[in-house]
Amino acid sequence: MDLKKKIVIITGGAGLLGSEFAKSIIEFNGIPIILDNDVKALTKLKNFFKKKKLKIDFFECDLLNEKNLIKISKDLIKKYKKIDCLINTASQTKSSMENEKHYDFFEDFEKYNLKTFQKSIEYNLSSIFLTNKIFGTLMKKNRSGSIINIASDVGVVSPDHRIYKKNIKLNYKGVNFNTPLSYAMSKAAIINLTKYLSTYWAPYNIRVNSISPSGISNNHDKKFVEMLSNRIPLNRMANKNEINGAIIFLCSHYSSYITGHNLIIDGGKTAW
Repeated sequence: MDLKKKIVIITGGAGLLGSEFAKSIIEFNGIPIILDNDVKALTKLKNFFKKKKLKIDFFECDLLNEKNLIKISKDLIKKYKKIDCLINTASQTKSSMENEKHYDFFEDFEKYNLKTFQKSIEYNLSSIFLTNKIFGTLMKKNRSGSIINIASDVGVVSPDHRIYKKNIKLNYKGVNFNTPLSYAMSKAAIINLTKYLSTYWAPYNIRVNSISPSGISNNHDKKFVEMLSNRIPLNRMANKNEINGAIIFLCSHYSSYITGHNLIIDGGKTAW
């Protein structure tokens, strides 16, 4: 599955999954282009690749700034002449709202702030609308491309609210986070966006698929991991590099007849 000379844009590319995708793409001889608004994470990733002397481009970017995205697209076309793949990894999280402390990202639904809800929907959906529109249009001109939108298992089924709440019988104190409705709603919408674009751009040989991961292990509370793992047939959370194989497959010619598909990578969780 050689990605030799393939230009692969990764939005949210400095994040937990995006950075893993970038490393894997380089391993398969592709050229990752990282778009992210987290300056600290971008700098850390840039230093990592600089030490290894690997070919990669970075752009500090607000994914809701259409003019900025258009400028980046023009710069990339000028430099590389084409864009082969787009991976939309960016999504709204608690950490991305740290500068807005008056909003509670994990508030109970009954008390959820409308502005918090709207901001989350805007970031998760409007940003992906723009990146698909701008970079997909360039693929259309080239009559070739692969787009991968990162959704979630909670876009397919409801989050299991029990894993966040205190359970005295199981000696579980609960955790101070959950899966907000806005997140689950936006991920479901991403799956539908994927299906829409897969049929819309099929005449131009642009394939559009989504990947729906379940929980990714990232230094979570041990008791929470246990609670979640008990609801997964493989009895564990995913490691951060376990989505890479699907990414490489969907970027490569080995998936040339796959479009409009939502690949669920959840250890069997949604099979129950």
